[in-house]
Order: sequence, then structure tokens, then C-alpha cells
Amino acid sequence: MIERISDIGNIRQLNEDTYGILEDEVFNLFLICDGMGGHNAGEVASALAKETVLDFMKGIKQEELLLPSLMKAITKANHEIYALSSKEKTMSGMGTTMTAALSHHGRLDVAHVGDSSLYVVYNNEIKKITKDHSYVQELVDLGKITEEDAKHHPNKNIITRAVGTNLHVEIEAYTRQTEHEETYLLCTDGLSDYLSAQEILEKLSGSQDMHKSMMELVDLAKERGGRDNITLVIFGGEALK
Repeated sequence: MIERISDIGNIRQLNEDTYGILEDEVFNLFLICDGMGGHNAGEVASALAKETVLDFMKGIKQEELLLPSLMKAITKANHEIYALSSKEKTMSGMGTTMTAALSHHGRLDVAHVGDSSLYVVYNNEIKKITKDHSYVQELVDLGKITEEDAKHHPNKNIITRAVGTNLHVEIEAYTRQTEHEETYLLCTDGLSDYLSAQEILEKLSGSQDMHKSMMELVDLAKERGGRDNITLVIFGGEALK
């Protein structure tokens, strides 16, 4: 099962989110990007990141090379975005989040930069796997504010890491074992800023029509403001290698 949806939201003139899916004999790769920058630069950054990573990963067959190759692919995307933003004044400072999940041989390798999110839904529970690289998350980690405070903090959209904004990028990696009964959700902060994990769980857990459930999540985010682009990729079942 693989479902995806991307919505411009209520306010933005441009959808700077993008997602990518690569189905291979050895692995399945799912990724999501949320671009930032002036003019159309955010759209350029997120699209370039997606295309660079998907192109790099095509044809990688050896299991032990998959996660290292994914890290190299994101590093390559970082270099390409940074080089383009350095050359083109209208794209100066552009960048993108990147959260990528690579399923193979009963495991999920995750590479993460920024504040897009990966959740797992299993046994009527939801857990966020990724940790935001953001200013408010740092405040939470230091004990200066609570998780609840973070949801309403005026600087909640300031991220501390992005692909393409600096010459070097720091990528956080996770690995977990998977179960075929699990469902995974990748989403940009256009969803997670407006809905709690519990609200997401209520829509997805036991859903018989996952695409309809995704549309309901998007509609709910828009009802609550929808000031950002909203993108979701959901995968599980036979999509887990």
C-alpha cells in the first residue's frame, strides 16, 4: 500500500513541497521535502533534492550499501542546491527539508534533515520516529518549554538544519525493524503543525480507505488555517520490503 497527496493549502501561491517514491527489486524508497527560499527558490530546492536522491539511488543493489548510498545522495543534493543558490542571486539561501525512508529486508533506514516528520502507526498507537531539527525542539530539549508550548511558539518554523543552505549538511540516521502490519506516514509541517499525533492516529488507524483518510487530514489542516503546503506519503503492507 502506497498513497500520496500534496495540497497547496489556503495561503501559499506555490507548492514548495515535493515527494518521491522509488520502487526497486531490492528496496522501496520514500521521501518528502519542504522547500524554502524567496521567489520560486523553495520549489527549485525541494525538486532538485528529490530528483538528485532518486537518480543516485537507482541501481544500488547491495544491502550494505543502501544507507551509506542514501547519505551520499543527500550530501550530493546539498552540494548541488548550495552551488546553484551561490550562482543565482534570486535563489540565494534556498534550501529544503528532507526525510527519506528506505525499506529493505525487514528494516527501515531513515535519513532526516529539518522538520518534516516520519510516524509509524501500529496496534492502534502512533509514534514519531524523527526528531525535528528546529529552534523550538532545542528549547524543549533544554527544558525551557514544554512539548505543548512548542506547538504554539512564535518561532516554531525556524529550522536549524536544511539541505542546501550550507556547504556541509548534517544528516541524522535511524534504523528500525519493520512489521508488515505497520503503516508509516511521511508528512511536512503543513500537517503536523495543525494536527496532533493522536488526531492523525484517529484518521489512519484501521482505515479501509487510506486515500480518503489522507484527504480528511488535509481538509482538517486547512480548516485550522492551512497557511503552509500540506504533503503526505503513506506506505505499509506489501510496500515494506
